[in-house]
Amino acid sequence: MKHIRLRFVAALLTSIMIFGLECPTLNINADEPVRINEDLSPIHSELKIILNYNNIKKAESLECSKRIAFEYAAKDMQAQQRINEENAALQQYLPQKTYIGSYELTAYIATGNPCASGVYPTVGHTVACNSLPMGTHIYIEGCGEYVVEDTGGMADNVIDIFVSDYDTAIEFGRQIADVYVLE
Repeated sequence: MKHIRLRFVAALLTSIMIFGLECPTLNINADEPVRINEDLSPIHSELKIILNYNNIKKAESLECSKRIAFEYAAKDMQAQQRINEENAALQQYLPQKTYIGSYELTAYIATGNPCASGVYPTVGHTVACNSLPMGTHIYIEGCGEYVVEDTGGMADNVIDIFVSDYDTAIEFGRQIADVYVLE
């Protein structure tokens, strides 16, 4: 109904402007002020209702968003607590490690002979070190877990890691890493 009324008024005003009809209520230079004959209070009331409804919906939406965020935060905290408890339980099964220092790392390849311990070297398992007792389980940061099964002509604080071939040994080069004894 409002749209029809607005279209009618727009069409009327367009006609007046096209045909140049004089209308004292539209004359800006008229001496008397323009009076609106239509009562706008129903429109004003309806506008207030719409604005109030929009404000209520906005508040409800904000409250719903806060509630959802709170629920997710609570679930997140529960999940993190469960992870922390599981990690604590698993820690007792992991070997404890003691930091023994920063070592220089080199790589060596097989000669066909057994290690000083009597076993044949294994890639990803065997290291040679003169400063650690034979059979010591160590963790080399960035490399993994190894067992001291060999000795060699290296100085203290040098660990020689057994690798599969010459190219791998050359590529490995010399590195520095923190080393831990596993208990």
